[in-house]
Amino acid sequence: MASIIAFIIGLGLGLFYFGGLWLTVQQLPVSKHPYRLVVFSFLFRLGISMFVLSLIIGGNIELYNVFSLMACCLGFFIVRTITILLIQP
Repeated sequence: MASIIAFIIGLGLGLFYFGGLWLTVQQLPVSKHPYRLVVFSFLFRLGISMFVLSLIIGGNIELYNVFSLMACCLGFFIVRTITILLIQP
């Protein structure tokens, strides 16, 4: 059950990360400081993602935590693959 919840969290995390990336790219042409926008967006998305992943693993490297982490990452990368397929021209 924990792995299923972690998978769903991974899907949400992927939507957050790649949705934020898409929004950042959309704002680049109108931004006064595009480098700042890219850097701060990356740091924010990465920080939130690492925080959530650290909550998933809970500070303990135990077998069920590793499976939950793998399920979360699988959800994240499924969203990544779908995003790439949808955005390609």
